Amino acid sequence: MKPAAASVASLAPTASLHRFDAYRLALAFRAHVVRWLPLKRVELSDQLDRASLSVPLNIAEGAGRMGRDQARHYAIARGSAFECLAVLDLLELETAPAGSRDARAILLRLMAVLTALTRR
Repeated sequence: MKPAAASVASLAPTASLHRFDAYRLALAFRAHVVRWLPLKRVELSDQLDRASLSVPLNIAEGAGRMGRDQARHYAIARGSAFECLAVLDLLELETAPAGSRDARAILLRLMAVLTALTRR
């Protein structure tokens, strides 16, 4: 049995990172993913797990950087978010995981935020 995941809303907004919309969206998407894992298709399970971890980690690292280095981390996070979307598309061809519509909406919003961050 998996331990209950802490909700994103329960995070104390003490650090500026926890007030960062991109980071909160990445955690909200990850919360959906951890409910789905492991998937029947091991290769998609591994891919989604790694990509959905990469997004908030690169956002966090980028938030601590400046200039081109910051933009590079946000671009990596954006690429991982696109990878998550592709896995979600493939999963929905076979069977729609519970909450996939909500997860997709969160992911699309996150991708828009990351696109804006990489254009700054």
